[in-house]
Amino acid sequence: MLDVPFGLVVFFIVTTLLFYFGFIWAMLKGSERVQKRVHVLALAILAWLIFQSTLTLNRWYMDREAMPPHIMFPVLFMFAMFALLAFTPRGKRFLNGLSLEVITWLHLVRIPVEIALYWLAFYKQAPWSMTFYGHNYDIVFGITAPIIAYFGIRKKKISPVIIKVWNILGVVSLLIIMITAAGATATKIQAWDFDRPNYAITHFPFSWLPSFIAPMVLLAHIKALFFKGEK
Repeated sequence: MLDVPFGLVVFFIVTTLLFYFGFIWAMLKGSERVQKRVHVLALAILAWLIFQSTLTLNRWYMDREAMPPHIMFPVLFMFAMFALLAFTPRGKRFLNGLSLEVITWLHLVRIPVEIALYWLAFYKQAPWSMTFYGHNYDIVFGITAPIIAYFGIRKKKISPVIIKVWNILGVVSLLIIMITAAGATATKIQAWDFDRPNYAITHFPFSWLPSFIAPMVLLAHIKALFFKGEK
């Protein structure tokens, strides 16, 4: 465990679990086809979180000499799953069947994640570059998500072009912080922030950020940009 307050650990666990239940809600509010698979998918995601916790608590991600760094594997696995979703008929039907409004609300998670990152930086377990004092502007998308979800998607009072630009900028912001975090993590490929490496994501529960939260936020943008509803 990191040398951080226990309250921060609890805060991040609660944030992750609320995000998990939010994604389940996006499935429950989706198409009938998606609703029928909620239980299986919810259990699969829960199993993934438990698996990641097991690896983290057994210090698998803390091997600084591993090449490629072990923390890359869950991220690559999640992207492989996204490729299956985006380029297979069943995957496309699943993404089209998710509730666009609910999954847009899920971007609210970026607010507590930003708070957690600031907290971690304060205790020298993450670099300031990963916070809103550095290169992380994700909190803007967390704050504006309710506006896009309610006025843009439910009420149709915001131009689809604006919603599309918001999602594209959200992807850019997310990729910037992911690259920043990867380059700052204490591994053999660390490229910056040597005075204050990113220790956090190799420890429980913060390994859930690269292995679950960040990829799922990206999936929410992919859904909004390319899979707006049942065909």
